[in-house]
Amino acid sequence: MTTHPINRATTLKTAYQVCNPLQSLEGADLDRYYVDLSDVRKTEAIAGVSNILDCQEPEQFTTILFTGHRGSGKSTELKRIQKEWEKDYRVIYLEVNEETDINDVGYTDFYLIAIKRVEFEMRRLGLKLDSRLMDNFEAWFKDVTEETERTVESSISIEGEATLGPEAPFLAKLLVKLLAQIKGSDKQKKTIRQTLEKDISRLKADINLLLNDAVKKLRKKFPNYKGFLIIFDNLDRVPPKVANHLFFDYAAQLQELNCTMIYTVPLGALYSSQNAVKNFDCPHIVPMVNIYEFNRDSCDLNYNEHSLKAMASLIERRVEVDTIFESREQLLEVAKASGGHVRQLIQIMRTASITARGRGHDKIMAEDVTYAIKQEQFNFERIIPQNHYPLLAQVCLTKNINKDEISELMLFNLSVLEYNGKNRWNYPNPVVKQNEEFQKALRDARESNVNPERS
Repeated sequence: MTTHPINRATTLKTAYQVCNPLQSLEGADLDRYYVDLSDVRKTEAIAGVSNILDCQEPEQFTTILFTGHRGSGKSTELKRIQKEWEKDYRVIYLEVNEETDINDVGYTDFYLIAIKRVEFEMRRLGLKLDSRLMDNFEAWFKDVTEETERTVESSISIEGEATLGPEAPFLAKLLVKLLAQIKGSDKQKKTIRQTLEKDISRLKADINLLLNDAVKKLRKKFPNYKGFLIIFDNLDRVPPKVANHLFFDYAAQLQELNCTMIYTVPLGALYSSQNAVKNFDCPHIVPMVNIYEFNRDSCDLNYNEHSLKAMASLIERRVEVDTIFESREQLLEVAKASGGHVRQLIQIMRTASITARGRGHDKIMAEDVTYAIKQEQFNFERIIPQNHYPLLAQVCLTKNINKDEISELMLFNLSVLEYNGKNRWNYPNPVVKQNEEFQKALRDARESNVNPERS
């Protein structure tokens, strides 16, 4: 494996640049900045996925659910899985929000995305799908969608779509057009999905015939490949109601394509009253880094020094700490305020860097860290409904949440975090705990527990 120089940031400007919370690690940055947190996450999620891929025989397929909070580091881990297994699988990594409407995803979208991307990979490899199967599928598609070569050609920009080229078949162009319509128009989206669902058995059967043909031809040219592996990332961004509908009502359909697929599922789906993921194999969970010493009887937890240092190492990997911070204490304060949430850690660090620079400081001072944490707190205050605070106080006291829509929303908006391993428990986001409304709700909850007749 090629090792790239780390090139740690030595100025506030470069510290700001290398701490981008919206950018997952990939390519050279994956080698430079990746830190293995499996020990402090207390989870075997990544190893579990790799074990399944290893045990799977050629031309077999399975559906894997990969979950955790948004920003917990799932995308980085999926990039690691992609890199580790690209010698055994033809890996197709994609961000679902780039392919369809993330706020209203339908299961047929995945059917279209899967065959679109596999067909493109085949062309990239100099392979062709069976012409008879393609002709049959195209003829059916033309019939049900009432599309022709002319209507498709006139409505897509070949220059603007990476999966198209001069040799792209009609099917590829039609799939590009349909997915663009699904992503861009509510009316067209509904019409397309209803049209496809009328004959879903035919759609599924034709796609599976093409997928089977693709795998056989792939393995004939590249015997080391077991088949295709499609990673659907960013599905954890779908709203709770959409996630429940998708993974509960259409669980069977999501598992019926003849291809190994990894879906990133919103963590809240595990807490759904419908038990939205019960019809899948056990999901692989990437929880928070457990920076606390677990104590179910206390709302104010002590910190686990080993885990705090592990969180701090994510920043140490990117910046020269002694050059960037006034003292190491500021770095540990950032780690504490993260709650073990990777993206929140990076966001606070970035805000502290730009704040210090704007104030003319040579290094990040204690006041810069305090300001950055406060900004994160204010972001949560803007989105947390008033009626959530009593429930957040109960989470702090009990270390658990209910199985209802409000709890799913609290997990979705990250006001509540999950920790895993020997124990599974929940805890309020530390920046939310600083909120005055939360503190008032906590005092009221404690008083109610002392004087139950007043509750």
